[in-house]
Amino acid sequence: MKDYEKLFQKITSWAHERKIDQADPRVEFMKMAEELGELSSAYNKENYEKLVDSIGDLQIALLIFCKLVGVDHYQAMVAAYNEIAQRTGMTTDDGVFIKETDLKAINGEKRKS
Repeated sequence: MKDYEKLFQKITSWAHERKIDQADPRVEFMKMAEELGELSSAYNKENYEKLVDSIGDLQIALLIFCKLVGVDHYQAMVAAYNEIAQRTGMTTDDGVFIKETDLKAINGEKRKS
């Protein structure tokens, strides 16, 4: 937690020095969308260094976006984890996770047919 807070403070200072923390949130939103494209490309090309770089850039853009729109990034992460922590299910052969509730719905439909 302390490392997260220190890093967040550094990123906040960096953004403030460059007046990014006063920018239109849509700009950071577009940066996140661009970084997702970079992330996808790095993943598909199995470029580990670019993958790490893109994940870092995406996280920084997300942190700044959260600050611009008044969302506590840490609280959002905790809330997201709490949402999925008890989720159960299975991963298919092609790597798709299916929630237990969706599995029951799918199996119920198969029985009706």
